[in-house]
Amino acid sequence: MKAASSPDTLTSSHAAANQAATNGIAIPAVANRGAAPQEEIPTAEVPFNGELTEPLLIDMDGDGEDELHTLIMDTADGQLWLHSDKETLELFLRRKRSKHARHMTPDIAKLLNDIEVLAKKVHVNTYGTTKAANRISKKTGLPKKSQHVAATKAERIMAVGQLREIAGLLKQLNAKSADVMKKVRPPSHKEKSSVHTTTDGDTFCKEVVMHPLSLLPRDDGVMGSAPTGESKLFTALNKKITYIRGHMLNDHLHGPGTNDNLVPISTPFNSLMKTTVEAKTKEAVNANNKVVRFEVETLEWGAYKGFFKGTFLEENKLPAKFRFLVQQLERDPTKDGSETGHWKLAAKSPIFSETLVHTIPTSKETKSGTMALVPETFIPGYYFSATGTLKEVPPDYHLSGKYFINGSRFDYLFEPFGLNKSTLFSKEYDLEITTAFKMPAGYELIPIPQKPIAFIHNNNIHSTTTPEGQSFLIAKKTEQAANEAAYAVKVEEVRKAKEDEKLALEKKKTPKPEYKVKTLAELKKERWLRELGPAFKREVEKYTLELNPEFGKRFEDKQGEILIKTQEEWEKDPQLGEKTMDILMAPLKTQIARDKEELLKEQTTSDFVQGLLNELNATINSRYLPVLKEDWKKEKFNREAGAIIEGYKKYWRDLKGTLITRKREELLASVYKKLDMALDHVQRSIQKRKSETDLKTEETGEGKDKKAKTADPGPFIPNTTATISPQPDIPRFQPQSPPVSAPSLSGADREKAEELLGLIASVSHGEQALEILTENIHRFLTVPNAQSWENVYRILEKCKSIKGVEPYLMDWAGKWESMSIRST
Repeated sequence: MKAASSPDTLTSSHAAANQAATNGIAIPAVANRGAAPQEEIPTAEVPFNGELTEPLLIDMDGDGEDELHTLIMDTADGQLWLHSDKETLELFLRRKRSKHARHMTPDIAKLLNDIEVLAKKVHVNTYGTTKAANRISKKTGLPKKSQHVAATKAERIMAVGQLREIAGLLKQLNAKSADVMKKVRPPSHKEKSSVHTTTDGDTFCKEVVMHPLSLLPRDDGVMGSAPTGESKLFTALNKKITYIRGHMLNDHLHGPGTNDNLVPISTPFNSLMKTTVEAKTKEAVNANNKVVRFEVETLEWGAYKGFFKGTFLEENKLPAKFRFLVQQLERDPTKDGSETGHWKLAAKSPIFSETLVHTIPTSKETKSGTMALVPETFIPGYYFSATGTLKEVPPDYHLSGKYFINGSRFDYLFEPFGLNKSTLFSKEYDLEITTAFKMPAGYELIPIPQKPIAFIHNNNIHSTTTPEGQSFLIAKKTEQAANEAAYAVKVEEVRKAKEDEKLALEKKKTPKPEYKVKTLAELKKERWLRELGPAFKREVEKYTLELNPEFGKRFEDKQGEILIKTQEEWEKDPQLGEKTMDILMAPLKTQIARDKEELLKEQTTSDFVQGLLNELNATINSRYLPVLKEDWKKEKFNREAGAIIEGYKKYWRDLKGTLITRKREELLASVYKKLDMALDHVQRSIQKRKSETDLKTEETGEGKDKKAKTADPGPFIPNTTATISPQPDIPRFQPQSPPVSAPSLSGADREKAEELLGLIASVSHGEQALEILTENIHRFLTVPNAQSWENVYRILEKCKSIKGVEPYLMDWAGKWESMSIRST
């Protein structure tokens, strides 16, 4: 609540009846409201005990936002006051007339006259009555010829009704005045600007300050336009990599496309500006008709390294940082707001205040055929890359991709490859564009193909295969070949020593077994074990082609595990040689076919879901996004639509085999209904959130039950496999009296509430408790205060008993609890 100020002494009185009326309202004498009371006048009437006050929500200070005030009648003299700003009704109406001097409409003029007539009626007929008297004043000791006549009980009751009628007219006046004055905006005005000049003589924007910045065109005649300014620096940059002539003041905010408003910026930084400062400023000015102060300043020219990490001198001439400050302005309440001097900084947090770092371009922005400006030199050792490319362009090599040189994960391979570990050091290259590599004198590039390799570890021989991907050595070929051959000899020596050690141990522990002739069953067992692998592989290959690569790989991996398990079981089976191969393979064939059918069903479901998602994506692009013209609206809709689709995506996949039995149009109809609700929510979010009727509903609760009965319950998906728990005991929203103070909602809190609405829409499926939660969140967005926040949090806690959404609600409750408004 605003701090109370002292009433105007020219409009405070306990003797209004002694003054002539102005505009239908008595002009009080000069006296403070806190002066000593008048002498008590005896009356035979029974005093009226009701307080003559009426609460109302109007804008008294002219900042464009309504505050809670009280219309009070001074029962001593009939004077009408407006609190909490402590101002007489007469002075308030006088200011209204002055404010609308240039913009007076018939509706506003009639309302002003009606209020003044009613105020005069209350004063004269009820509390301003005097009668002749012939007595001595107890206070002054002087004769008095008249005295005030106290109102009767009936007159006081009538005054209460008239007071309420005045309050109703004041609400109408407030709404009409707001509609007129919100259209009164100043022309946009450039307060300050400067340019930065490069060493080549190019000029670019150094600083721009707009005060004020509004929907109206600029007072200097400059209009927003696409970039037209050319420069040597921009031309040189775009020979190697794409840069954009970026507006510092956006062209949709009256920013011209000339060099004094342009700076070459990277594509990623252009996207960053679009989603931050430009989105915030457009939302304030273009969507919400606010008047702001806009500042931008380019900083640290020459400190930018760019994509080429300082090797491209043209990139180094650009600024490294950009400072933005966007602040809301408020109109001087004594002015109508049509001129630039009528606006001053509002006592609110900035709409946007941040210094953004100039983002580095990616390799996608480089021109075709562009190479790194500075060549590299190979260092000796082992090179590995999973995705890199290598091309020989004598006398150099051209590399791109990520390379690991002498990485510790491959150090066991260095000696087998003929490298000296003590002379190597590791390094990584992440080559976004092709880079030339020169060969050191005496060295060669030696490719390493995929092959088995043996190495020594802890004096034991281990076998492995060279890593999949691209591997090569940078070494002196003769020296490397000699080292590799010497290591191979060392491996054979260790192998022979291990074999000799094993033979000696066996000879010592066990006697030499006598030769034993194998039975036919033993020979068959050995044969079946040899033939198992090929037979199993042939059976698997029969079904692999029925699956796509992803599911085919899963199928082969699973059958590989079954093959290993089967080999172990057959080796342990003493009766294996007495069985036929057909009998042994029969259960395996059944298992393989069953596994294939299960994966084929899962693949069909996956393809069906992907088809639904593709159709939704195409419909969003063709039906929903074209309706939203501004980018920030599209981004907001995309966030809500993404949450809805993610919920249905999980739900469809959980249906598994039963999904493909459903009709596509039935499955999509529920999603489209939720998307229509999301589109409606986005479109309504830019309008005025509260009409006069809504305000009446908030204060009295009238019409709430009817709205609850007719509300759309949301789409319901039948035959779901999810378990719907009994609804928790959650009461419907009950109207409350208007809060003493209605704090404004921060952007972060509003985003959390809107994100929660989108997530609820994606999982609700007609749950009544979640519909009640949705109603209370909309109530919170309309009247944001600690009480409406507490209502939503209490319902979130109760909704945790709904099966299937417990994980989501745990996260939602935590986000809701983190809001800043809960402490207001």
